[in-house]
Parts: sequence; structure tokens; C-alpha cells
Amino acid sequence: MADFEITEEVTEGDVRVFRVAGDVDFGVAPQLKRRITSRIEAGDRQLVVDLSAAGFVDSTAIGVLVGALRRLIDQGGSLAVVCDNGNIRNIFETVGLENVIPLHSSYDDALAGLAPAA
Repeated sequence: MADFEITEEVTEGDVRVFRVAGDVDFGVAPQLKRRITSRIEAGDRQLVVDLSAAGFVDSTAIGVLVGALRRLIDQGGSLAVVCDNGNIRNIFETVGLENVIPLHSSYDDALAGLAPAA
């Protein structure tokens, strides 16, 4: 299993960016969920999850992203995911979520794709 790491930063426009590296599976998905949930509870409404350095994403991790998206929408926020890996994108498509979770091929596209803060 590849080493898993999450780093966070905040852009000038108050967008919280989570950069995820390594394999995101059922073993580490709870850690990702805790980090994202704590930021939403703290008031962050614009989130980008950058999966550019992820080697693998399983359905548990996708479930974390769906849950985050629902919470953000309920609170007037939005989520964008950077996914430039064709294999990971195929996982989203296989479970039918490529049109539910906004997937972007670059970080800049993800930032541009966020809905304006409510």
C-alpha cells in the first residue's frame, strides 16, 4: 500500500484545499472524512479535494466525498475534485457519480468550477 498523506491549505478566496497522496481506501477513508468534516463544521464552505497524487480510490473514499458534497450543498457550499488519473476517473464512472461529484482535470479548473459562496 502506498503511503497516505493529506495536506491542507487555504487559498486567497477562502477555499480549503485538501491534497491527497497515496491510496485512499477503507483503511484511510475515515481519516479523510474526519479532516473534511471538521473543516465543514468549522465553517468552510468551498472545498477542493485534489486527488492528483492519489494512486487508488475505492468506493469508501468516494462515499466520503459524496457525504461532504451533500453537507456542503445543504449549507450553501460546494465541492470540486481534481482527478487527472484515468483509472480513478473510471471508478467514479463505474459507480455512476461522474455527474454528481464535479471532477476536474486540473487544480485551476477545480477552483473555477466551484459555485460562488452563498
